[in-house]
Amino acid sequence: MADQPEARRDKLEIEDTFLCGSTFVRVSLKDARITDSHLMDAHIEDVNATGLAFENVNLTETRFHDVNMAQAHIDYANLTGLKITDANMTDTRISNVNMTGFHLSNVNLTGAEIANANITDMKIDGILVSDLLTLWKDTHGA
Repeated sequence: MADQPEARRDKLEIEDTFLCGSTFVRVSLKDARITDSHLMDAHIEDVNATGLAFENVNLTETRFHDVNMAQAHIDYANLTGLKITDANMTDTRISNVNMTGFHLSNVNLTGAEIANANITDMKIDGILVSDLLTLWKDTHGA
């Protein structure tokens, strides 16, 4: 890319401005703050967002595709209707979460653990887990 000019190092402060339809290519927003702004229907592609923080952000109907979220943290989130497909969730930790109506299918649960969970009406392959645990306790004297 020797024929391209060197990138400028400008610091902008933009306030009360509509940039609708703008395109940003090879732009660094390192340490930028975006506050009280609208990014509806924005498209972010081929971006390194390591360390990006969202706080009090509405991500309704947001789509994440081919995203590396390793070591990401999601706290105090409303994930109602969330769909996760073809994801690697190795070593994922989920705690203090309401999973009422949660559905898993075609998943690899090797080494998975469930502890201190309310399993009321929970089923595996159509069988109540409470019935499975009762049968196990009855046959193993536990």
